[in-house]
Order: sequence, then C-alpha cells, then structure tokens
Amino acid sequence: MKLSRRHFNAALGTAALGAGMLPGFARRGAAQNADAPVRFLGIRTPHGADRDFWIPKQLNGADPASSDQPLAELTFEYDNNALSPMMPWRDKITVLDGIDTQVVKEATRAGVRTFHGHNEQGVLLTGAQPPEDREGNYDNHPSLDFFLHGELGSPALLTASVEDSSTWKCMSYDEGGRPRRAEQNPIALYNQAFPADFTPPGAGQPALDYSAGEDAISGYGESALLRLRERLRGSEATKIDSHLEAMARLQNANQGGVPAGMCTLQPPTRDGSVGNFDGVEQIARAHANVIAQAFGCGRARAATLEILNDYPNWFSQLPEVNLSGGQRFHEDLVHSYWSGASELLVPYMAGLRWSATHVAAVLEELDGVIDPLDPSGGTILDNTIVFWHSEFGHGGHDNQETRQPCVIAGGGGRTLRLGRYLRLRSIESDERVPHNKLLTSICHAMGLNSTDFFGDRDLVGRSDYSGPLLPLMV
Repeated sequence: MKLSRRHFNAALGTAALGAGMLPGFARRGAAQNADAPVRFLGIRTPHGADRDFWIPKQLNGADPASSDQPLAELTFEYDNNALSPMMPWRDKITVLDGIDTQVVKEATRAGVRTFHGHNEQGVLLTGAQPPEDREGNYDNHPSLDFFLHGELGSPALLTASVEDSSTWKCMSYDEGGRPRRAEQNPIALYNQAFPADFTPPGAGQPALDYSAGEDAISGYGESALLRLRERLRGSEATKIDSHLEAMARLQNANQGGVPAGMCTLQPPTRDGSVGNFDGVEQIARAHANVIAQAFGCGRARAATLEILNDYPNWFSQLPEVNLSGGQRFHEDLVHSYWSGASELLVPYMAGLRWSATHVAAVLEELDGVIDPLDPSGGTILDNTIVFWHSEFGHGGHDNQETRQPCVIAGGGGRTLRLGRYLRLRSIESDERVPHNKLLTSICHAMGLNSTDFFGDRDLVGRSDYSGPLLPLMV
C-alpha cells in the first residue's frame, strides 16, 4: 500500500523556507495528513468595532443566551449592526467574543509600547509586544503567515492590500520581525504567484512532483509500521491495524478522483487604482481570486489581505456616512465616537458594515473556485482557514487592547468549530483571553499540532498564553 500523491502533498508541501530561519519561540510540528491541503488567509479591515453592535444577537435584540450558541439561532440583522453581510455565511463562520491583545500590556523588556491603538496592529499576527517607536519592527518575531509558509512550504507567500499600507501598518513580518510591504496591484500579485515560466500541470500531475520522495517515505513508513506491529499485542496492535486500514481506504478513495494538481489560470484585469469607493470591493475581489488560484495550483499555502487601513478616506464618501468639508472617517468620526460622541454610532456602524461587505466578497471568491486538490470536490474556501480581524478592539484611542473583533471562516471545520458564537469570558470583567491562544489554534488547524505557543519570546511557558483556544477546537 502506498500513500496517494495527493495526500502526501497535503501532508508535506515544500520547504521554501528552512526551519532554521525561524526562532525557537515559534515551536514547530509536522503538518497533519488530510484530504486536501489546508491554507491560511489573514484579512484585516480598519476602525475597530463597538462590541455591542458587532456580535450576533437574539431575535429580541438581547445578547446571545449562551456562551456557545449556534449562529443559526441568532441574527446579525438588527439596528446599527456591523455584520449583516455575514448572514449568508453563518454556517461557515464563527464569531469570537472576548479575545484580547493582552500581550501589549506585558512590558517585559525595554523598547516596547504598552498600548494598542491602530499603529500596533502588527500585534495581531505576530503575537508580540509592539515596538515603542511605532515605526520599528517586531524584534525577531515573524507573523503567523510567514511562520506557516516556512513550516508547510510553497513557492510564494502572498501579501496583498487594497491601497498602500506602507510598512508601519502592514500585516506580514519576516523571520527578523521586519515588515513585508504588501502588493496593491492584483496583476502584480498574480505575477508573483505565477511567474512567466509557470505552466499549469496536466490532469493527474501534481503541481509539485514529489513522486520519488513520496514512494520512498510511504514505503518506509509502511514497513516500519509492520515491524512495529510484530512487537505489539492487544489494543496497541489494534491501533496499528486501524491506521493501516485507514490509509488503505484513503488510497482507494483517491482512485478516480479529481486529478491532483490540476489547476486553471485566469489573470486579473483589475489594477490597484481604487478610483472611487466602489473600487475597494473590486480590488479586494481581484486579490482574493488570485489568492484562490495560487492556493489551488499549489503555489501558496498562506496569504494576507489588508482591505484598507485608517488613512484612505473612502469611508467618508459612503452615502450612509456622508462626511463633508474635509472631515475624515477615522480622525473625525471614529476618534470622536470613542471619546463619547454616541450620536455618531449610525455612521460608524455603516462604515464597519461596508467593510463586512468586502470580507463577504472575499469569501464568495474563495468559494467560487473548486479545489483541484480536494478529492471530494470542495472549494478553496472549504480548505482555507480565514482569520478576519480589525486593527484594534473596543475602547478609547490607544486603549483598545480588549474585545478584539475576530471571525474565523472557511476550512476550519476539520479542527475548528464553525457556525458558532463563542463568548470566551465575562465581557465586563477584568478577565483577559490572550489572542496568542487563537494563533496557536490556527497552527493546530493547519496540522502543526506540536505548536503549543505562538508569540512573544518573553511569554514562552506562561500557561495563560499557551495552548489552543479550547472552546474553538473540535
């Protein structure tokens, strides 16, 4: 019996970045074997959120009755809601209520900032304390996408944005914690994913040919298991038998399935010039489609997409917002709202709702591409863990490290619970749930099960920061 090429590819990928490039505080493990490779996409939108108008609610307008409740029993459609565009995706998302970027309050060394405003958004994917000068790097802490790229392997690590984010508000950081500038133009992003000499593999051929190594490793693995089986008795021997039988079923299921590595390419025609506020969704969709193609063709396993930041002022042009006279959505509306101007709730939520339409568009693009590496015929969304977050949480400016708005979407269903509302702590209490546990959960969902901590080196071994977010795990 030999492990099928598709399942071997899913388990291993290619090591584009050597494991030695990443620091020890990002602990490693082997990717799990699965029917299709699991991918990761981080999405960020700006302007935080008022938790009370961001979570789903009961039909009577009250907060969810339970800390763990199906989204099918709740609604996002109530007055001044932020997430009504997520209604069609309720079975493929989970809303996390009560995640905190608590790491910014640790102050374990000099040169770090102990606040979280919109300049500290690199914390979300690095899990590290932010630099004091707000322009610096994350001090040898890579972001989650960079870490996953190195562990799971692929030719390209895609980093995209709608409008320029410069480097001080970027999402992706390399092994030295240095910011990686995002690509604004979907055409250029496509060229990064698919260089001129790339030719889509034919039917039945993998995007990356591991056949020699696959045959050697799977053959050795089976032989080793059989040798071990001879020395075992009782339930332990039965476990080996069950494993071998499961592998045989996987092999049989693969016969006659979707050809491994089969992919088609469609270059984007949309460039990165927004033009007007309608252009934001167009570019977000174009980036998402490139990412979906790269995932399906084995060119990438991790990506990030930033859909605006606090600087572009397209929010001010929305009819529901309608700021005039040079007023800016972030500086004049968001800051004022969090300073006590509750009368600005309606336009603030209108802006956040607009951001949610962009995320819904990205999910639609991912769901519209059949995954050629999935023998069951699932979509790229089915096999992608999407982590959507904002730049900051709930509260006044530079005091926004609590109640970070987070949604998990897509392919987390193998090891992450979807279709749920999860309240992780008493919202009005001083209790905190560090978001590092969420980053570890994503590592587990990607098959890196021995990763028990992801984030700042000074917090390794702290139980409150270690391990996965258990309410989210299957």
